[in-house]
Amino acid sequence: MLTISTVMLPPPATAADRPSARSPDGRFVASTRPTRGTAGASGQAPASLWLTDTRTGQSRELYRGRYSNDPKRNLSSLANPDFSLDGGYVYVEADAYATSPAIHQVAVRTGAIRYVTDGALYGVLRNGPWRGFLVVQQHRYRRNGNGSFDPFVIVKPDGREVAMLPGSDGDDPQRALAQWLGAKRWTVL
Repeated sequence: MLTISTVMLPPPATAADRPSARSPDGRFVASTRPTRGTAGASGQAPASLWLTDTRTGQSRELYRGRYSNDPKRNLSSLANPDFSLDGGYVYVEADAYATSPAIHQVAVRTGAIRYVTDGALYGVLRNGPWRGFLVVQQHRYRRNGNGSFDPFVIVKPDGREVAMLPGSDGDDPQRALAQWLGAKRWTVL
């Protein structure tokens, strides 16, 4: 855990850290489950996205992972689900590129899926003026050719980038994220 003043923040979530997510109203749990199929770019096992109703205990497959050679359409290995604030969508990572996953939005009612952006999903902002926007860690290359970096960016649900978090383009992007969230008193669950 990172501690900043009196605000405790967890380290960035990964597929291993967040195998499931609860909807804002507590009624549904989104989770990934192994399935048969072709693994994605990183070799991560194929998975499907499931939705469980906590009142009835019934589960349904919301989206079955599918392989594609197109990184934006490769949905073979799903992981790290998180709900939108209204509970109408589940954001999920899919194994896409050799250097990073991609984030997709899945409609809870229909299972329709839409590519949002490349990167790892840290979570959805729960308060502040960017409430409902995604916190995403992206792999980028420096313009001067001196290597790469993994900054945190704020992305609208439609995939448009709003901002790169100050200092997250340095050696310790997680620390920059924790300080930024702590200073703003914003939360990501």
